[in-house]
Amino acid sequence: IGQLSRNCSFSMRNGGGRTSRIRRRKLFTSSESRGVNESYKPEFIELKKWLKDRKFEDTNLIPARFPGTGRGLMSKTSLREGQMIISLPESCLLTTDTVLRSYLGPCIAKWQPPPSPVLALCTFLVSEKHAGDRSPWKPYLEVLPKAYTCPVCLEPEVVNLLPRPLKAKAREQRTHVQEFVSSSRDFFSSLQPLFSEAVESIFSYSALLWAWCTVNTRAVYMKRVPRQCFSAEPDTCVLAPFLDLLNHSPDAQVKAAFNEETRCYEIRTAVSCGNHQEVLICYGPHDNHRLLLEYGFVSVCNPHACVYVSKALKLLCLEAEEFVERMVTRAAVRCPALELLARESGSNACYLANLRTCWKKVLIGEIISDTNEKASLDIAQKICHYFIKESKAVLQKVSHMKDEEVALINQLTLVETLWTEELKILQASAETLTSLQTAFT
Repeated sequence: IGQLSRNCSFSMRNGGGRTSRIRRRKLFTSSESRGVNESYKPEFIELKKWLKDRKFEDTNLIPARFPGTGRGLMSKTSLREGQMIISLPESCLLTTDTVLRSYLGPCIAKWQPPPSPVLALCTFLVSEKHAGDRSPWKPYLEVLPKAYTCPVCLEPEVVNLLPRPLKAKAREQRTHVQEFVSSSRDFFSSLQPLFSEAVESIFSYSALLWAWCTVNTRAVYMKRVPRQCFSAEPDTCVLAPFLDLLNHSPDAQVKAAFNEETRCYEIRTAVSCGNHQEVLICYGPHDNHRLLLEYGFVSVCNPHACVYVSKALKLLCLEAEEFVERMVTRAAVRCPALELLARESGSNACYLANLRTCWKKVLIGEIISDTNEKASLDIAQKICHYFIKESKAVLQKVSHMKDEEVALINQLTLVETLWTEELKILQASAETLTSLQTAFT
């Protein structure tokens, strides 16, 4: 649920759910069937017992699997607007306090320079997972995803298929995680007295990548008091067992926050809901690039989705720059009085001010002239068609790779969904531009 805000959103729909691969998000469609109850599965039975021991029993939600998207939480009863749907006690939360109270606490307290809060959480996750049956957190660890689909986890050939702006961010993410791991090696070495096995084998890159993705994709936001044993980075990430099974919908509406009085992380509905529907929250008003980068999924029919124009369109960009220059120059109608004033003052200040006024009109979308408006529509249409052609070419390449690279089919399907959603936007934009162009014909 990564960085769930204090005023995040919430909604219900029939069908949908979290998956480590793709999240399909068609809301309120009658064609989707209800979720299948999974509360009988051993891992969820153990999780329920573990939560009960920590003073949490939920009467509203149960784990379920939904068609096409996988695991999520389903309402057992009808929910009223404003009703509390989950109140998770602080004893169930995995925080940096949890880490400091553990066997790792003394090592963290004396390490210099102080480790980051995220490093502390990742170290605890890897250590507890390594402990296996001996870990008191095993019931929670057992229901966490075994793998993730953030770009840092994708194969290089799959990353190369991403749109250019996202590809650049994906590579930055990989570099960030690699530096995060490499810069922490000395800290892990200091933990050797706690383990009988070599720390190099315990805190491997793959183990730390899993832990980093767990924190990055599933943590809720909860502001913590800064402590000297940690670096200056904000201590705001908290893992919330069971609550983190809630899935994303861009249209959802809830109120979520940690209640200082009850010492519980609480989520209330902002809408009513019938029983046996999936309960959804919103991770934020993110476009699909952000959702894939931070959470590893793409939202279908995402109202925040957009297409980023790449700087690689050199020819079109140059043409656009030349057009803007011509547009502003032509639009700034010369005023004889202003020109005379400019000549008398020995400057072009007034004329330039007139140019700036026209440029501001362009920036806020005002029409300068029919001629310039038609020219701008022509350039926008050209850019649209360029991206439509590119999208179709990539989708064709992905289709061929799915036939040849069976092991990568899940990652390729994720990329395919992203490009398909962008193609829809481009095609709709092209149709709109064509209609607008007709008005100037």
